[in-house]
Amino acid sequence: MWKLLERKVNLAFIVNPFYLYCIAFSLAIFVYLWGWSEIFPVLSASLIFFFAFSFLLFIFIGYILGKKQFILLNRHSSNPYLNDIIFWLIIFLGFVNVLFMGYLPILDRSHDYREFGIPVIDPVFNTLSIFFSVIFFQSYLENKKKRFLIYVFIILIIQILLFRRSTIVWIITSLSFLFLFYKRKINLLILIAGIICIPLFSYCFGLYGNARSNLTKSIVLNDLGASEAFKKSGISYNHYITYLYVSSPLANLQKNIDESDGFFNNGDIKDFFFYCLLPESITIRLEKPLNLTPPVCNLITPDLIAGSFFMVSFYTMGWPGMIAMLLFLFLFILLCLFLIKKWDIYSVTTFSLLSTAVSLLIFSNFLNRFDVILMLFIYPVLFHFIFTRSSSVLRFSFRVPRWKL
Repeated sequence: MWKLLERKVNLAFIVNPFYLYCIAFSLAIFVYLWGWSEIFPVLSASLIFFFAFSFLLFIFIGYILGKKQFILLNRHSSNPYLNDIIFWLIIFLGFVNVLFMGYLPILDRSHDYREFGIPVIDPVFNTLSIFFSVIFFQSYLENKKKRFLIYVFIILIIQILLFRRSTIVWIITSLSFLFLFYKRKINLLILIAGIICIPLFSYCFGLYGNARSNLTKSIVLNDLGASEAFKKSGISYNHYITYLYVSSPLANLQKNIDESDGFFNNGDIKDFFFYCLLPESITIRLEKPLNLTPPVCNLITPDLIAGSFFMVSFYTMGWPGMIAMLLFLFLFILLCLFLIKKWDIYSVTTFSLLSTAVSLLIFSNFLNRFDVILMLFIYPVLFHFIFTRSSSVLRFSFRVPRWKL
């Protein structure tokens, strides 16, 4: 029995953005079918067919690209001095954030935690925290220097104090993919232990979310539509929050499908372009000059606003909009893979973050967000040049004394 548990299982193949799209939405559908909410509409045959078609397509593409070694990445040792500098920069930016805002979200509940953060500084602080948490963990895996692992824990603690649940999810998910990428094969015992711990993670996730949003048991079970079957099951209401987090985006998407006006729905190409494809930060600045208004999608309840990668595209352009988003996702992944092959110092980090971005599309359209674009397209190139420049300076500084001697 013990020898069986010591057997290694190869899970590295799932760290493929095309496969992860299928896995993420399959998981959301699976959880949706538990039927814990009485306000969720029934998933339509048309939506199930769309996902089945997209899964087959993306599995085929992922298999072909994997065979062509588009996704096999080289490892690179990082610069420990640069890592130390960036870590203290992150700490400094976090301190400035708290100092200028005048409160810490976990200690002062009179403020809305979603409004915390100084413009410009906060996005840089947040994206550096995510991007370099992955780099620190990569450095730990390569060099076994514990201080890099401590850096990751400190950043996670800071994000917990700031009530940044989404950032925590980004970091932990990216680290998990990175771990699978490096280890390739893991013990069956570790895999089973991870599966057994899922209920604990679900409970903690829901508990943290309830504390962050001041949600009581009565609000969660009654106002957020828990079914009678769930109420009588004896399962903690903290798990219900996790259930809503994973499955409610599909419910909102189905809500829009149920109330659509036909194949093209609203047929609004302009809103589709500005609110689905163009980076969000650009669209916001163009709203007044172009008289744009954000689409008001149909929601199962005003408290649950997430609608997956596809909701806004369906609301604006119907089924053609969702198909166009599939094409957009395909091109987005290819562009990122091309970039990390050309500027490959931080290729493993970027690949892990790309995998996370695709996995989190079950919640929202992350592909047009500036912070995601920054981490996937700007930081890899910027820090590639910083790394190569700093490495050449260090090599020169070490060579000069030797030459003089």
